[in-house]
Amino acid sequence: MKFDAVVVGAGPSGSTTAKNLASKGIKVLLVDKEKFPRKKPCGGGLPLRTLERFPFIKDMNVIESYSYGGYVHSPSLKNTIEIKKQEPVIAMVQRDKFDQSLVDLAVDRGTLFMDNKVVKDIDIKLYNARVSFLDGTSVITDLVIGADGFRSIVANKTGLSRNKPFFGICILEEFPLQSEIIRNLYTANHFCHIFSKFHGIMGYGWVFPKKKYVNVGLVTYKIKKTERYKKLNLKRIFYEYLSFLQKTHVLPSSLKSTKMQAGLLPVQPLHKTYTDRVLLCGDAAGLINPISGEGIYYALVSGDIAGKVAVNAIKSQDTSERFLSRYQKEWNQDFGKEIKLLLKTKDQWGKEGERVVELMKNDKKFAELIFTIMMGKESAYDLRWKLIKRYLYTKIHTAR
Repeated sequence: MKFDAVVVGAGPSGSTTAKNLASKGIKVLLVDKEKFPRKKPCGGGLPLRTLERFPFIKDMNVIESYSYGGYVHSPSLKNTIEIKKQEPVIAMVQRDKFDQSLVDLAVDRGTLFMDNKVVKDIDIKLYNARVSFLDGTSVITDLVIGADGFRSIVANKTGLSRNKPFFGICILEEFPLQSEIIRNLYTANHFCHIFSKFHGIMGYGWVFPKKKYVNVGLVTYKIKKTERYKKLNLKRIFYEYLSFLQKTHVLPSSLKSTKMQAGLLPVQPLHKTYTDRVLLCGDAAGLINPISGEGIYYALVSGDIAGKVAVNAIKSQDTSERFLSRYQKEWNQDFGKEIKLLLKTKDQWGKEGERVVELMKNDKKFAELIFTIMMGKESAYDLRWKLIKRYLYTKIHTAR
């Protein structure tokens, strides 16, 4: 069977790419190794700039609730800052419902979708590419788009992957709760909780209330094969985190952990996200916020860009590396500077977690800027000078 394009991975980036291709009359196959709808290890927080850029999401009926603020807790737990806004700071979704709705949009545009379809091999040839599946079938295509996550087989099989000494790992669970209990615990404004460096992890913990669920998780960033990595038992820390949240009445004491999930996250973009007949987007390309671990916004935007570049490549009958290189130029121009800035400040954020929360406590405007960036409401790159000026102002005035 022959397709113009095969998209591997039906998360937000893959579905968006497929939708763009099919909308322009491109014959596209979208495959995923999981049976849909499927659960995805994710907090389910959707930055509001996502809704501004992709307004059709509001029409999908997938927004569970909005949060209008929250609490940021310092590593020592001695400092807590409350942020309360009149407008939402983040939207909440259930990933199984959200991802399925994006797949449905792609199918409505003409995409052929096959779930429970595991890719075994990818062979890039001079005039086409062959995608082979574990069930023994294969297809021929002009272009392969890898949207298949951190352990991307597309990246591995095409030489774009590289050794990943740095990576993130998240562990989380979503608990069903009655709406009345959610309102009592998190108010009608669905206040979130962020715990910086809980138990000393190089990351943070979160509590995200939704309409009928509360999502609780931890994310930490590691270096492979270090002693600290070997000794760190994130599962144990997660249970300690749940116990702490119950003792401090952030969670009901009656909740029991039964369906814990875990997943790996990239920390930085791959050096190259394209080659002959291949594009990578979303987590497969390493496109993620390296501080918060949020990746839905970058997945959707990179999928949108990949789809547009792929349409031009296929219609021009040029899927060469040279032609496809414009994809990386475009995502770099769009959000690459933001990711680069966050990578530069990542270590500083980790070292000064306590001090940052202290400064937030002393300056409401500084606190709101930090919270806005943490929730992904606005681009850290766009706010960089405003943040630097406010940080210096707050530090000077606090020292007096």
